[in-house]
Amino acid sequence: MYEKIYVVPLDENSRNYSEWLGQTLSRKMGFRLQTGIVSRLPEEAHNPRTNQYYPVPILSKLELLKGSEDEIIMALTEEDLYLPSQNFVFGQSNSVGRTAIVSLLRLRPEYYGLPEDVNLVKERLFSVALHQVGHVLGLKNCENECVMRIAASVNEVDKRPDGFCPNCLLNLTLPTKVRT
Repeated sequence: MYEKIYVVPLDENSRNYSEWLGQTLSRKMGFRLQTGIVSRLPEEAHNPRTNQYYPVPILSKLELLKGSEDEIIMALTEEDLYLPSQNFVFGQSNSVGRTAIVSLLRLRPEYYGLPEDVNLVKERLFSVALHQVGHVLGLKNCENECVMRIAASVNEVDKRPDGFCPNCLLNLTLPTKVRT
């Protein structure tokens, strides 16, 4: 793959993880890592009642920052994300806009009262980010042992493999999908 990817921290605490994630996605997926985009969480995405952020307007704002169609923007935040149908989400993506966001909050062991573990956070972050990148690249959720398997809890994130199953890999490499 030769996609261009920006990994954008939306707050100061996610900056170190964004640099690591950008390098890791570049190395493992063959993305060309880009720099130069700076953004913040838009106020209109904040829900003061739950103190969470709705990712849809965030993804829309990020899409406006893209310079071309072959770019992907992956944003990271320390803030909690939610969808109206779910109490929280680890991440969200928009395949049409080629944007994604991941929250670090619930990936941290200390969120669950456990000791800090930077390596565990990185493993979880890579899993969630790769899942979102899969969606950006056109993949659907998968039932196989695959990074595209849905994870509704951090334990499910931990159990998920850190790569695509053969079927998803095939769908990533096919130039077009033939439907019968």
